[in-house]
Amino acid sequence: MHPTKQRLIEVTNTIYEKQALHTITAELVLRESGVTKGSLYHHFQDFSDLIEHVLVLRHETFASLELSAMNLEIDGSSGIETARARLFTALRNRQDSTSSSDRSERALILSQSLTNQRLSAKILVVDERITQLWMALYSSCAHRGWTSSYLDPRSVSAVIQGAIFGRVFIDLQFEELAMENWMVIVEAVADRLYFSNRIAV
Repeated sequence: MHPTKQRLIEVTNTIYEKQALHTITAELVLRESGVTKGSLYHHFQDFSDLIEHVLVLRHETFASLELSAMNLEIDGSSGIETARARLFTALRNRQDSTSSSDRSERALILSQSLTNQRLSAKILVVDERITQLWMALYSSCAHRGWTSSYLDPRSVSAVIQGAIFGRVFIDLQFEELAMENWMVIVEAVADRLYFSNRIAV
């Protein structure tokens, strides 16, 4: 990505951390970034295009769970228990109540993409990249004999992502669901998909 384009996205994202999205203007972004108006519209179709890039960045940051690093770690891990513990830690890090606002924001971004074709196209690219990482994790586990290889990797990816994102529904409920009760279910799903041969190993 061109450094100017990257700077505009980063500056806009930083502003978004401090104020509501609808209050961010092109003038504010240009002033904070030191980038010219001509450069802004050279790199983005319009100001909304820049905002969409920021939303996609935020969506991806939440959804990725540092999966690239996790895949590398599991490929090089000493055994199934190390890999399993690492995956469970990553899952827990995104399931606690401190991540509630991230989940809510992601749900909002996804809902906006339903009525914004351009945003939807950007989200689909990111989601495919994340899906491929979850698929690679499954393939790696199957290759090492940690799980059955008969499942469709894309379906496995969809189920685990649904389990992770499903916490957003709990965030919206009035009655508190204990984190440990929720994690028993999420970890059981992860165990079944990625470590189903664990007992036999």
